[in-house]
Amino acid sequence: MRLAVYGTLRRNRIDRGRVEGFSLVFPGTQSFPALIKNPKGKGAVVELVNVDNEDLLEYDIYENVDGGLYIRTTVDVHLSDSSKEKCWIYVAGPQLWQSSDSFTEVPD
Repeated sequence: MRLAVYGTLRRNRIDRGRVEGFSLVFPGTQSFPALIKNPKGKGAVVELVNVDNEDLLEYDIYENVDGGLYIRTTVDVHLSDSSKEKCWIYVAGPQLWQSSDSFTEVPD
């Protein structure tokens, strides 16, 4: 399964898609974005990265999964050919939710 990345992890990769049912936000005073589940959200463009288990463990460390900054979960990514692909993605974890009163949606 591939990893869907957004925000600071995007690198102009060719393989792109879109996730729906989320909002891309800046949590509190943080300068990095996070995705939060929001059925009325604008969604977000993501890039798809081939990963193996070792890569995922490194991303987990970078995204501070053990510390609760992000949670790794799965999501359907809508591709340009109208198909969907289930991918891993990192969404806001409990540490970021502590700032939930001050989430600011990232403009288009």
